[in-house]
Amino acid sequence: MRLLDPLQLTEELVRIDTVSTKPCAPLVRRILDELEPLDADVRLVTKPGDEGQVNLLARIGPDVPGGLAFAGHMDTVPWDKAMRATTAPERDGRRLYGRGTCDMKGAIAAMLHAARASAGAPLLKPLWLAFTFQEEIGCHGAKLLEDVVQLPAEHCIVGEPTGLRPVIAHKGYVIADLTFSGTPCHSSDPSGGASALHAAARSLDRLLAMGQRWAEDPDPSTALRPPYTTVNVGLLSGGTARNVVPESAKLTLEMRPLPGTSPESLFAAARAEVNAALATVPGVSVDFVETEADEPFSNSASTKLVSWLQERAGKEPGTVPFYTEAQILTRMGPSTCVFGPGEIAQAHRVDEFVEFDALDAAAEHYRAAIEEFCR
Repeated sequence: MRLLDPLQLTEELVRIDTVSTKPCAPLVRRILDELEPLDADVRLVTKPGDEGQVNLLARIGPDVPGGLAFAGHMDTVPWDKAMRATTAPERDGRRLYGRGTCDMKGAIAAMLHAARASAGAPLLKPLWLAFTFQEEIGCHGAKLLEDVVQLPAEHCIVGEPTGLRPVIAHKGYVIADLTFSGTPCHSSDPSGGASALHAAARSLDRLLAMGQRWAEDPDPSTALRPPYTTVNVGLLSGGTARNVVPESAKLTLEMRPLPGTSPESLFAAARAEVNAALATVPGVSVDFVETEADEPFSNSASTKLVSWLQERAGKEPGTVPFYTEAQILTRMGPSTCVFGPGEIAQAHRVDEFVEFDALDAAAEHYRAAIEEFCR
């Protein structure tokens, strides 16, 4: 198979629709085509009960500890035909438009190109490729990988869009679903029931007030913005009719903690606020379900990988406001840095794009990283 440039390969990957709710297996098969000339040792890790969702973990080079891992997710956020960012990639000037061009099929294409371009000389340490499913809806693929395989690399680059600036920290992602249960009755005499929606509203007020207290006490030592753990209630529903005291209500709570803040402590704080709210609405109970607890990511700017990327790219290490798989990969062993083409402002939009020059630069940085850490 001929070696495609990063732009051409990105176009091919974008043409395969991998919205998180759809199978990523067709994209895995296309990636395997690129790996075939490299004599890679490939392991496919399939989601239990869903053969269409597959993680790809490949080792190129010797079966020894150390070396470098390239990591990224294969799924994308949704799109529709009215958008410019679809699965029909479009070149315009020095930009490539399409769903996943920036987040993050462009990075995967650059990583694959770098691996193919480095095939002329043997590796002394392994190059790992870890490509995952359903990151956009909860990092499901990476969490499965963490449970069932090892990643014995010394260093790891996650190719999320950072403008090719080494990123060493981002906040966590903590989610709870709350279901309130009360007693319905006719609205002509509300005292005969217990309003679940009333309890949910009072809980919402207390949760947002908790977030405001945290905002008023920012951490002066962090470079993350905003410099405090945030609180958002993004979903609220309840009731069946305007003349019925609501029997049930639901809300979804999202908190984004700073490094050093445990998900457990946030859940405990939120539970305390909800319990205090319930004490003011007799007869209502709550089912508080902790649905996600993704830890914040933090690495030192002085690590070998980060220092090398800083010198190589000529950009100071920084932070991003969005969540990535970096902390999950860090728990698997490697020292991890987020470093990829494009900017997050170019992703998740109707005209998502990546610049040609960014793809070329990423591929060259990744090729140099292979030379530095695998030879």
